[in-house]
Amino acid sequence: MGEGELVEQRYRLLRPLGRGSRGVVHEAEDTKLQRHVALKLLTEAAGFAADSDERVRFHREAEALTRLRHPGVITLHESGEHKGTPYLVMQLLDGMNLAQLVGIAGPLTAAETSWIGLGMAEALDAVHAAGVLHRDLKPSNVGVTRAGDAVILDFGLAQLVGEAVVTAAGVRVGTPQYMAPEIMQGGSPSRSGDLYALGACLYFLATAQLPLGDRKDLGAVLHQAMGAGIPRLRDRNASYPAALTELVDALCARDPADRPTSAAEVASRLGALADGGRQKVADHVGARVRDGAVRAVFEEPPAPAAAPAAAPAAAPAPPGVLQAAQDVPEYRWKEDDPAPALVPGTPIPVTLSRGFRLTVLSEVDEEKASSRLREAVNLVLRGRIEEASQMLSVLASACTASLGPAHSTTLTAEYWQGVCLARVGARHPAVEVFARVNQAVDQRKESNGA
Repeated sequence: MGEGELVEQRYRLLRPLGRGSRGVVHEAEDTKLQRHVALKLLTEAAGFAADSDERVRFHREAEALTRLRHPGVITLHESGEHKGTPYLVMQLLDGMNLAQLVGIAGPLTAAETSWIGLGMAEALDAVHAAGVLHRDLKPSNVGVTRAGDAVILDFGLAQLVGEAVVTAAGVRVGTPQYMAPEIMQGGSPSRSGDLYALGACLYFLATAQLPLGDRKDLGAVLHQAMGAGIPRLRDRNASYPAALTELVDALCARDPADRPTSAAEVASRLGALADGGRQKVADHVGARVRDGAVRAVFEEPPAPAAAPAAAPAAAPAPPGVLQAAQDVPEYRWKEDDPAPALVPGTPIPVTLSRGFRLTVLSEVDEEKASSRLREAVNLVLRGRIEEASQMLSVLASACTASLGPAHSTTLTAEYWQGVCLARVGARHPAVEVFARVNQAVDQRKESNGA
């Protein structure tokens, strides 16, 4: 399915956000409620019979999740089938996943790890109480918002409808680095398996290392998991308090009987260790957004395609350019992101879709530029600052080449670049941008005899 296509005559696909082994995720517009959502099409399951056990379990658990409202769980708005393909409609959130967080911050402090673990444990407790298992908890499936809160994202519902195919191939579902040994040996997914995955995620946060080592061979990973297991955290991070390392080591125990009995118990033990963690996590995310916004404004943007000569100054941009957008959920979905290189301080760039860049950089006219500018302003007003900064950077470059540096749309795009910088606390760069825009406006007035 491509951009612009309607799913069930309601969800208009806008752009792909991620692709995994079992399906593809799109950003989509809910034409009924006028909001943007993440829509996941489970393409692997298209061939399953409607009355198959896998399909029945998928719909049962999806229905349970649509009734679940918890701040630590991604909201599942709806599930259904489109032309025989199951789909999930989820909210969009801002932030980054845990793999990206560790990529920019390196090993987290005890308070940060405890705070994230507390949010995950509380979310798992709510999910388990609803009769649902996650099945595939891993760093790329857990997000942290700009407020510093952990949110469990992509549930293993896709595994329900893909399980028969995977099992027939002789491989169990899940991600080996975070999969409980008993599941590797053929056991069924369980609450204890989710808790093991939680412990493996916390180990990753504490060490910035994969729990079972950086092994490329699947056989070596399985041998480590069912042999020596995940190394003890208390031997790898001496800065952590014993209460935290003991909990993580217990969660990562090979024998389910040696693990905590419930997510609620884990949350209770982490609560006393998490003081100050939320703000530190929020600072990491905020710094990344701020740095990305500055780079997007001041780094040289990609060269626009050949464009006609600069047009003369025109009337101000349409009033709609500056109108507030509707307040909708925000999250740039990325499914199955590979873990980034674990080099603390290395920024992970947000990349705009290739389709957007090609659209903006080719044959930009005033109408198209105004339309794209409205999209960018809507992103700013909804808090998606880094994405908006990159969009505005490309747009300002294209408008400069196609419409001229003094055109009102060009100047409006640059003005909103300054707004982005101000909103993420980059005050001096913001002042520089506003001064540049004001100077251009004054020069335009002088040339017009004002």
